[in-house]
This record gives sequence, structure tokens and C-alpha cells, in this order.
Amino acid sequence: MPRLPIPGAVSVASPLIRPEVLLARATARHEAGDRNQARTICQQILLADPLHAPAMNLLGVTLAEDGRPAEAISQFDNAIRTAPDLMDAWWNRGLTLSDLGLLPAALESFERTVTHRPGNSTGLVMLGVTLARMGRFDDALLAYDRVLALTGMTADLASNRGIALAGAGRTDAAMASFNLALSLDPDLADAKANKSYLSMLLGDFPTGTRLFEWRWRSGRLTPKRAWTRPLWLGESCLVGKTLLLHDEQGFGDTLQFCRYAMRAEQAGAQVILMVEAPLATLMRTLPGVSRVLTFADETPDHDLQCPLMSLPLAFGTTLDTIPANIPYLHADPARVGAWRSRLADLPGSRIGLVWAGSSRMGQAVSVATDQRRSVRLSALAPLASVPGCSFVSLQVGPPGREARSPPAGMILRDPTSELLDFAETAALVANLDLVISVDTAVVHLAGAMGKPVWLLNRFDTCWRWLLNRDDSPWYPSLRQFRQPRSGDWDTVIRGVRDALLAKARTDTPFVNAMTGEHDRSNRLQ
Repeated sequence: MPRLPIPGAVSVASPLIRPEVLLARATARHEAGDRNQARTICQQILLADPLHAPAMNLLGVTLAEDGRPAEAISQFDNAIRTAPDLMDAWWNRGLTLSDLGLLPAALESFERTVTHRPGNSTGLVMLGVTLARMGRFDDALLAYDRVLALTGMTADLASNRGIALAGAGRTDAAMASFNLALSLDPDLADAKANKSYLSMLLGDFPTGTRLFEWRWRSGRLTPKRAWTRPLWLGESCLVGKTLLLHDEQGFGDTLQFCRYAMRAEQAGAQVILMVEAPLATLMRTLPGVSRVLTFADETPDHDLQCPLMSLPLAFGTTLDTIPANIPYLHADPARVGAWRSRLADLPGSRIGLVWAGSSRMGQAVSVATDQRRSVRLSALAPLASVPGCSFVSLQVGPPGREARSPPAGMILRDPTSELLDFAETAALVANLDLVISVDTAVVHLAGAMGKPVWLLNRFDTCWRWLLNRDDSPWYPSLRQFRQPRSGDWDTVIRGVRDALLAKARTDTPFVNAMTGEHDRSNRLQ
């Protein structure tokens, strides 16, 4: 969503020039792409007039665009305190807060702009977008209805409505809305991408994977490199060819779709895999790959290239043909032995926990999705009442600090400072009986290793987990515990606790899908 036009500046101006003239120059410089000069002139205005709200607002815009959101918000707040009716400042404050994932505060800003400008359809759209990002899908639809009354149906509005309808679980209406968007604008990339996610969520992989290629034109992704060799999407023979596969999004996506390297190798290709550095060592255990490189390495000679997430399309994947030859990733035996010694004193069943994901700050969709999929460690407190469990934190990043104060009665070991890459994490996971996690890369790691893994899944689930099932065709060892309604984690956690208690009562072992046998005693004692 573009920021409101307010910015710009020319050369350093005389303090005798009127502030409105200086602001016009600052705006012109900003529009010309010279943020530094625009900022300099705004600061000059504020030296002469510390209460000049439009200059504060433009200064905030330049700071936000330079990746300094906290300073930007401070300037927007100053502008609002000085001129409460300066709607440009409220708007820009809302956009910046949204990028940071501070959605309730962003919502306040957009509500203010809508109240002051009730006929502003752009403000209403952003109000709806923010509500949807908060998981308030029905409220988002009400906001979009107000837009509809003002503007009539547009392709963008139909696409946004489709997102909210899908999030609310109204998949038929969501598909109709995406189709309406495309009838109004057949080349609307966002609508194509959104329809692809919904199609795959419904199990229609042929349609979904074809439309998924529009993700590159939707503005959501930027290629990590400019690839010069032809893109391979299954249309040509691979025999005798060198195929470079490369990751494009998160660690979990790479862990899930790297399995297709084996298919490419079986089709006659020499496969080179290029991934982010934390994955490289683990990926060298992947069958079918001749070399594993990182993006710090030079691009090797190759004939064809393909992003990992395009491989389901290239191989014509359907729901019934998902390759699930588990395990396809393996922990190093020496590292496994070292972790076995370190965990030897933990009694009972050893259960790994991940309660929060990670997000790309500044990418509002990523931040909002992470908030809907994550919980606090305290939410897992009911699990502490299950006898015979020792818990091991697999939670990295800032949320991992919560492991310092686990819920009362929970035995929680926190070795995450030693998890320097995914190969180390895999060795630790190999020593666990079960992994319980929200939707993060660790779910994919455990699933790819064949470890029992229980997924705590949000209501507006990611397409890969499909609908109306508690298993996964991608990972035979995975079990899902789904929210029955948006934001309802209590029901999910109770379900997990009850499942653990049932195993404790029946003395049922956790089965390792890698071997079909029981790890250690693998029992809740």
C-alpha cells in the first residue's frame, strides 16, 4: 500500500524562506528520490518552527523508508500531538506500525483516518487488511462491504475479500471472489497468487501449482540472484543436464521441497543445490544431490535452473503423487551420539517444544502471519501436568528467552545456544521422542527425518497442511491439532495434553518413522 504523497526537498535553503516554501521543496526532493536532502530541509524547518507538523510527518516518512521505523513513529506521534487532524500523519503511522506487526496500534491509526474521512475508500481497504492480518476476518469483511458501497466491486477489492473469506473458512465464497477478481482483471498477480494458495489448500495441486508461478509478479518475492540459464518447469528432458535447484523463501520451504532433488536425479539430471548457509551441512545428507552450495558461493556452471517451490509443478504433483519417501534428511551419527550423552539425565519421554515462529521485520504479511501462528511458552503450561515428560526447548530467536522461566512444574532443558545450524538441530531432534511445534521450520525438519511431530496449527492454516485432516501427505509422522476457530489456542493445547495423557495411560510408545521401531523406551512413564 503506497504512502500518502507528502515528501521532498531541494538544496539547503535560507531560514528566511517561508516554511511552506521549504516544505514544497522537501516534497519535491523526496519525490525525486533524494530522501537525505528532503530530511535535511525538514530538519531545517523544525529548527525554525519546532511545531511544524507537516515537516514532522515528512521527516517520519523519510526515516521509515530508510529502515528506521521507531524514529519514524516518533515523528508521526509528534505530528499528531501538534496537529491531531493531520490525517497524513495518522496514515503513515498506521503503515509503519503495520510493517512492524504492531497491529492493534496500526488499527487505531486507520480507524482514525476512516472516522475523519468516511468516504476514503483507501483507508477502509487498509482497515480491512489490518483486521484480516489480526485474524478478525469477519470484521475485515464488514470493512470491505463499506468499500463496496463507495466504489463498487474492483479486482483488488475482490481479491482482498477472498483472503478474508478464506481466513474465515468460507472457501467456496473465497474461490468465487478470486475468480471475480480475475474476471475484472485477468492479469492481477495478487489474485492469481491468492487463488493458487486456496487451490492447493483444497488439494487441487495442478491448478494451484500452475498459478503459484504468479508469486514472482505479485511483488511478494524478490529473486536472490538474477538467473541467466533457462527456467526448467518440466517441459524438457533432464538426461545429461545439470540442474541448479535454489531456495527462495523460508527454511521450512527448503526443508519441505528439497525432496524433489531425488526426482530430478532419477530423471537423469546432475543436481546442484543452492541454499542458505544454516542449511548447507544438513542438505549434504540429501539423496540425489551432487553438490550443495550457499548463496555466498559463485554460481556454478549449469544448463537449467528451478526454484525449489516450483518443483511440484515441474513434476506434475497431485495430492496422490506427493513424494513422501521418508526420511530424506539425516543427522550426523557423531553429533547424535554427543547429544545422547548430554540428554542422558532427562527422565521419561523427551519432547521438543517450539512455540513461536520468526518473521521478516518490515514485511507486514510475514509479521502478521507469524503472530497468528505463534504462542507464548506460558500457553503450553497444561503440558507440564502430564507425568513422565521432560521437555527440551528447540525455540531459537527472541522468543527462546521465555525458556528461562518455564511454566510451573515443567522440566525444560534449553540447549538452543548450541544450535548453530540445522545439522546440529537435527542431531538433537534425533534424540527426542516427539516434537511439538507451531508451524515452523522445525516441523519440516522433524517430518523430513521421520520423527513423530505434532503440529499446533492455526485456524487460517497454510495451504500445505490442507483442510479437514489431522495428518499430512507430506510427512507420514505428522499429526495436526487445529484451532476450531481463529485465535483459539486453548482448545489446541488441551487436545495435545489429552493426547499425551492418553499415551501415558496406555503406555503407548512413540514410533520412529525412520525405523518403524521405538526410540529408547519411547514411553511416557
